[in-house]
Order: sequence, then C-alpha cells, then structure tokens
Amino acid sequence: MKIDKQQKRYIRNLLLTTAFGGLIGFINYLFNIFIARYTNESIFALYSTAIGLLYLIQIPFISIQNILTKGIGETKDGDIFKLKYRSIVSFSLIGFILSLLFFFLIPLVTTQEQISTELILPLSFTLLLTFISPISRGIILGQEKIVLFNVIWFLETVLRFLIGIFGIRMGGNIDILILASAIPSFLSFLIIIPFLKSESKEINSIKIDYKGIFLMTISFLLLSAPYTLDLILTPQNLKAEYGALSLIGKIVYFSCTTVAVVLFARLSNQRSNKEKMKTLSLTVLATLFIGIVMSLVIYIFKDFILEFAYGGKYLDISKYFLTYGMVMSAYAVVYMFANFFFSKDSYWYIVILLFVTILQVLLFNNDIFDINSIVNIQIVVYTTLFVLTILYFIFKFLLNKNERED
Repeated sequence: MKIDKQQKRYIRNLLLTTAFGGLIGFINYLFNIFIARYTNESIFALYSTAIGLLYLIQIPFISIQNILTKGIGETKDGDIFKLKYRSIVSFSLIGFILSLLFFFLIPLVTTQEQISTELILPLSFTLLLTFISPISRGIILGQEKIVLFNVIWFLETVLRFLIGIFGIRMGGNIDILILASAIPSFLSFLIIIPFLKSESKEINSIKIDYKGIFLMTISFLLLSAPYTLDLILTPQNLKAEYGALSLIGKIVYFSCTTVAVVLFARLSNQRSNKEKMKTLSLTVLATLFIGIVMSLVIYIFKDFILEFAYGGKYLDISKYFLTYGMVMSAYAVVYMFANFFFSKDSYWYIVILLFVTILQVLLFNNDIFDINSIVNIQIVVYTTLFVLTILYFIFKFLLNKNERED
C-alpha cells in the first residue's frame, strides 16, 4: 500500500492520539479504581450503574461533535462564526428540553433497584451539558487540528480526575463523581469557543444536519448497548464484581477507540472512496494491534492489576481478562467500521444494532447465577455484532458497485 503525504500525516495523528489516549486512559482508569478502592461497595455498585447511564446520555456529545466535524470537513471556506452561534442556541434548547424530560420521566419508568433516585439530578444536568460542550470539539476536529484537540482532551481528563478525588474525599459523593464527567468539557467549551474562527475570508454557510444528528445518536445509543445495558441488567448481587471486570474490559476498548475521532475527521475531509478505504484499513489494523497488545499485557500482569486496582478484591474475575479483552478488541473494530458507515450516511446499519440490542436483553432475561453466565452472554453479543458488521461492510461497500470508485 503506497502511503502519500496525507496518509503519513494521518498516521502521525493516529500515533499522537494513541499516545495521548493511552495517558488519558490511564488517568481515567485511576479515576475508576480509586472509586472502587476508596469507597464502600454500595457506592461502587451505585457508580457502576451510573457509568452505564453516563455512556448512554453522553451519546449526543459524540453525534453533535461528528456532525459538526463532517459539516466543516465537507464545506470549503465554512463560516465558523455563524455556525458556532447557531449551534449554541439550538443545542442548548434541545439539551434543556431533553434533560427536563429525563428528570421527570426516568423515575416513572424505572424502579429504585434499576436506577436509584440519587442519580437522576446529576445525570439530568450532565445530559444538558452533553448538548453544549461538543460544539468546540466538533469545530476543532472539522479543521483537523488534532494536536490542539489532544491537548484539550488531556487537560479535561486531568480536571475530571481532580474533581473525582474531591468527590472521594467527600465520602464518595455520587453527585460530584457523576458531574466530574461533564464539567471539564463544558469549561473547555466556554474558554475555547470565543477563539474559534474561519480559516478563510471567503466563507460559505455550514449546514447543521439535524437529521444526521438524530440518526447518529440512535446508532451510537444502540452501538453502546453491549457495554452499558450489561451493567444495568446485571443482578444487584453481582453488580460490584461484574463492574470490576467491566472496568478492566473498558481499558482495552477505550485504548483502541481513542483514534476514532481522528478517523472521522479524516474521512470527513476526504472525497475519494479509495482514499477512505485506505484510511479505514490503517485504522482497523492499528485498533487490532492496540487491542491484542493491551489484552495480553492485562492478562500477564493480572495479579498486579487486581491488587493495584481493587486491593486484592474480586480475584475470581482474573480468569476472564484475556477472553474479555479480546472480545472488547473486536468490539473496538466494530466501532471503527461504524464511524466509517456514519461518515458515509449509511444508517441501515441501525437494523443490525437494534437486533443485537434485543438479543442482549433477551439473553439477560434468562437465569444468571454468576459472573461466568454474564461473560458468556457478552461473548455471544460481541461476536454476533462483529460478524454482522463485517458482512454489512462487505455487501454494502465492497460488492456494491455504486459504492466502489471506478
């Protein structure tokens, strides 16, 4: 595969983001294990449920970020000034309405055992900020300012960690621990947004694709189901132990998917299908390599990790580290393909995601006696999603003549 100047720049950005992502992942890992080690089991079980909900309600963050990135990448000489203020007004209004609905409706459709009422207020506020904070990130990524993005991302992570430490010292205050995931990105938005401007004097209007945001949000919600619904559907007596294993798996997953933002930014700025395929290929190979290496490292040092992370608790989960790490690597590859699909406005993939989500819920409705039962369910879910995603890619983009470049 011949690598041109743009591809070399992309590889550099992948390596840079991987390095930053590794450091950021380690800080986030410390954040979670500090909660596991220095709060009681009831707080950790509560936070494990909150993590699943946080991932779900922050999905619009990714969708808005990606749609703005795509809009800027596809529009030459785009008017950033008008875009950012239209975005602030419209997304603030949408976020306010949805956060109110979340606050009032969630207690009506869930039980105290499923979602504690303690979580509702901080999660509602987090949902509001989720619609505002990604505006600045989307603009930066649309302009492919990858170095600036990584620096901002790193500083946000450090601030989140500091807020989390404060929450732990406050006796494991769940409000502070949840808001630690929302406040840093909102503060960076407030600081950065005034300085973002168009790179050219000849400027065109940049469209905000609200339909795309809706479809991408639905897609990412369903795509996130395998690693969020499991935490919610797990029986209460197994939540803490499975939550500990899930955190280990997420080390692998998030280490692999940190480069997704770079992938989407590059795809949004490319016009050639051939070049997009090259970009996807490089990213998938990088994802697989990172995932396999991370899985092996975690398995080799499993005893140290358990002692360091959980103070010797949850020893039985170590036998699942390698298997869980590998399926999370496959899941990370799925995430890369999904970003490719969404960059090309290919949303029939939602049908596959919906099928896998229903499958997971049905499997969890069976009797669950131990962690092994949950791990087996997740293996079936991740494997099914991986196979169907590859088949969708082959039939939609490799065998479909309309999608191939002459």
